[in-house]
Amino acid sequence: MNSPNLQALRDGDAVEWDLAFRWLWPAAFGAAQVILQAFLPAEVEDVAIESLEELVDKVRGVSSAEELKPLLASIAHNRAVSRLRRHFAAKRGSGQTERLDSRREDPGDLPEAIAPDSPVAALEQKELAARLERLMGRLKPPQGEMLADYYLRQCAYEEIAKKYGIAIGSVGVFLRRGLDALRRGWGGEDREL
Repeated sequence: MNSPNLQALRDGDAVEWDLAFRWLWPAAFGAAQVILQAFLPAEVEDVAIESLEELVDKVRGVSSAEELKPLLASIAHNRAVSRLRRHFAAKRGSGQTERLDSRREDPGDLPEAIAPDSPVAALEQKELAARLERLMGRLKPPQGEMLADYYLRQCAYEEIAKKYGIAIGSVGVFLRRGLDALRRGWGGEDREL
């Protein structure tokens, strides 16, 4: 199936949105299913629908229709993770949320279902990772490397400060500026970061 006409979607064309729904549904459903299937399988469809509803508001912010699937997969993934966190928080009864990686340590609580195992989810993540890598490569040095150190290599602020010879308090500033530049560049990769 071909990608939908982006301008028609922006104009609210109902026929084009029906075609787009059929084209986008597998990405939304797959991303939600990867996260929720083991614990909340009844929520998968709801999260996929909510993600599509959120995408409608974001269609004006993309530059091509090909960006819709990765964006939708990201929205569905984030919504599914939030739904799962709320579920575990309610299960604990405290109303507090925690990182899902810490739950993986408890046997039987959270299997490795977080990793994409469906072909659609794997493809979407691969496309998102490639786009993120291109954007990070365009950041002003050392922002991209600092972001990778913190988010990918999980280095502490102290390690990053020592590595780049800056004050610990400056690490957060560099990370925030790098993330801001990534957000600006995400909407259009040809923009100056």
